[in-house]
Amino acid sequence: MKPTNTPENAAKCICPGCLVYSDCARGKEEKLFCGRIKTDCPMDNKQACICGSCPVYAENSLTGGYFCITGL
Repeated sequence: MKPTNTPENAAKCICPGCLVYSDCARGKEEKLFCGRIKTDCPMDNKQACICGSCPVYAENSLTGGYFCITGL
């Protein structure tokens, strides 16, 4: 199930703490990629993804990761 892009989910989002998260995404204040679309910003998929430790991930029974790069 795709999470809804709500202020409540955005408040729980941990995307900005991820090593994959880029300065470009930070500048655009992008987050909650699992509830939105993938970013146009370059992201380094060689870094460790932390999607699995996000409350939004668990609450919506998500699988996989790197939503910022691959989308959902």
